[in-house]
Amino acid sequence: MYKPTRRQVYIAFGLIAVLVLLYFGFLRESPVRVEAEKVTRGDLLETVDAEGKTRYHDRYVVTAPVSGKMSRIDLHEGLNVPKGYPLTRIDPAPPRPTDPTSQPAPELVPSAYPVFAPESGKLTRVFISSERIVEAGTPIVEISKPSKLEIVVDVLSSDATQVKPNMAVIVENWGGKEDLSARVRTVEPQAFTKVSALGVEEQRVDVIADFLEIPDRIGDNYRVDVRIVLWEGKNALQVPSNALFRTGEKWTVYVIEGGRANLREVEVGHRSPDAAEIVKGLSEGELVVLHPPNTVSDGTRLDW
Repeated sequence: MYKPTRRQVYIAFGLIAVLVLLYFGFLRESPVRVEAEKVTRGDLLETVDAEGKTRYHDRYVVTAPVSGKMSRIDLHEGLNVPKGYPLTRIDPAPPRPTDPTSQPAPELVPSAYPVFAPESGKLTRVFISSERIVEAGTPIVEISKPSKLEIVVDVLSSDATQVKPNMAVIVENWGGKEDLSARVRTVEPQAFTKVSALGVEEQRVDVIADFLEIPDRIGDNYRVDVRIVLWEGKNALQVPSNALFRTGEKWTVYVIEGGRANLREVEVGHRSPDAAEIVKGLSEGELVVLHPPNTVSDGTRLDW
């Protein structure tokens, strides 16, 4: 029976060691470092997100009833005025300067027209405060009723087709710690053109919503962030939106199986800005790749 020499055994072990080093150092694929997250179940909201402004619903613009000289208005914006409060007076025939050498004209006492507040409310705008000549119909002040505060938010016309009255609205970033609740009252019937921050013309539609409870510290023309809830799901199977990508016409993800990327076709349902509902193709607890880099393909070894 052949018995290898000690030298041959050393040579054989050396060759095996070299082959192992070659495999791990050169021939074996290096894993690609990725971010990963599990497929989970939880509440999911599909929303239309936009920036809006608050607005007093009931507004009264007081105009000059006649042409003439208006007295100075000593009221300031923000003051509450009762119904019938005298705002100013307008003299339709103010005295004119005369030639001192001529005979003085008989003194006339014209009747000035008083201007009253038509309703109790807050003085939101004073268009003219100083004494001056005004024409009939000139806006003088604006009075609003703070008891009914609404939200006006313009959305893309393509999103407006999905919004319906009575849909729930979440109001964020209004200045308080807690989010506020509102509800869609109406969707305006006519769109308008608005230029976006990128200089692109967009067709947008105003959506009007009412607060369920009006907060004390918010007033007219305040900026708010609005989320109109189109759909709400409980215990929905979902993945982060940044795990999804298109392969042809299909939505796909990379699932990590055995340390490698497995390209998986999925069926997507409702979506939020951060997550997407998975109708078919994934199970709870599976691990998916986030922001899949170009270096990852089906079968790539991964490290996460």
